Amino acid sequence: MALQISQYMTCTISRNQIKNWVVIMSIAISSFYVILSYNEDVTAQSTTTADNEFMNNFIGLTNKSGALTNSYQQEVGKWENNEYSDTTIMMITNDTIVQINNLIDDTNNLQVPEKFKDGISLYTKSLESERDSYKQFGDFIKTGNPALNETSTDLLTDSLKYEIEAFKSIQNPQ
Repeated sequence: MALQISQYMTCTISRNQIKNWVVIMSIAISSFYVILSYNEDVTAQSTTTADNEFMNNFIGLTNKSGALTNSYQQEVGKWENNEYSDTTIMMITNDTIVQINNLIDDTNNLQVPEKFKDGISLYTKSLESERDSYKQFGDFIKTGNPALNETSTDLLTDSLKYEIEAFKSIQNPQ
């Protein structure tokens, strides 16, 4: 697929690069829902009101995050299928970055029982890595520099790793 960056520059994106990015996000979304299901069981077993309140708020945030990620991936799919211009996907990317920043703020504003602080720290890193991935992807669209697309994919992989570790930490707090 050839991507017209400007009237003077064309960038070739391999289908494998896009497929790798989509596969990573599919794994992330699938893992998210499996782990979230388990977290709901943990919430039901919590013994304190503070723990229950935290878990309910955390699950609400993770649901918002998962929905945002899924929505963005659908939009990227439309761009990949040439349903969106570069300008349109850039506007969507920038809006998604703002929404992730809002989720980071919401996560930082949670009332977190001490035993869940490590998990929240990891979850915040996950959101930050996802945001940074989208920034790199936007820069890739602007410049056509394939290294930025690779960095975007690496950051998305990091985001998934942090998210998995965050859920493990929250499931089994120290």
